Parts: sequence; C-alpha cells; structure tokens
Amino acid sequence: MEFISNNGKSVEINVNGVVYLRHAIKTRFIKPGESYIEIFREYVSPIYKVGDIVSISEKIISLCQNRIIQRTQIHVGFWAKFLSKFAKHPKFEGIGVGEAIKMQYAINKCGLFKVVFASICSGFTKLIGIKGVFYRIVRKRSKWIRWILRRCMG
Repeated sequence: MEFISNNGKSVEINVNGVVYLRHAIKTRFIKPGESYIEIFREYVSPIYKVGDIVSISEKIISLCQNRIIQRTQIHVGFWAKFLSKFAKHPKFEGIGVGEAIKMQYAINKCGLFKVVFASICSGFTKLIGIKGVFYRIVRKRSKWIRWILRRCMG
C-alpha cells in the first residue's frame, strides 16, 4: 500500500527515535449523526493491519455525536465584538476567540464575567511576556477566579 499524507505533512514522523508512517484516509463528506463505527468499517477496515495505530479527529467524532453548534445558532453581542478585537489571532491554537462568533461561544459557555476577567488578566500578563492566560482561565472553574480575587483584593 502506498502511504499518503495531508498537504504540508510528511508520511514519516519520528517520535522519540521511532519512525512511524502515517496514512491520511480520504472520506466522503461526514454528516451529523453518522456512526463513526460504520465510517471505520467503510474506510479503515479494508486497509487495517494488526499493530496499526488508528486515530480520528475530534471534529469527526463531534459531528457523529451531534455535538456541534451551527453559526446561525449564535447571536454575536457587543461584548464578543469588543473583546475579540483585542485577542490574538492564532492559526491553530485554542478556540480562536479573535473571531467575534467564537468569543461569543466562549461567553455563552463560560459566562460574561469569566470571559471579561480572563481578558483583563490576559492583557496585563501579556505586558510581562506571559501568554495563554485567557485560555487557562476560561478552562478553569469559577472557584479558581474566586481564589484569585480573594488573593488580589484581600
């Protein structure tokens, strides 16, 4: 079998001195609610060999499990538009809150207070060279924010 990689990727990958060959499998368009087990049977089973390591993207699993939100389901508000202007625009990191609709998703998921608090903390910490604070805060539970506020405000 000839191994095929995605554009910009190498077929061979070296991990801790061990060389692995990866093979990108082209599929049809996957629709929400499809069975990922059936997708594996259709595309992976014919080429799978004992000892192969198989992985699938989280995006495909989310589609199959109907854990998706359509852009039309999110109403972008003032705070999302305002805060997204100050966010770094990462290519492949985090949830990309530099885009207003993704900032709105973060607000919907975590709450406005937490997102504004994370934005302010991120602005201050960037001044001293610390990056990624916004994402660390929005991922944590609000108990962590209360702890910080008690430490900072007495």
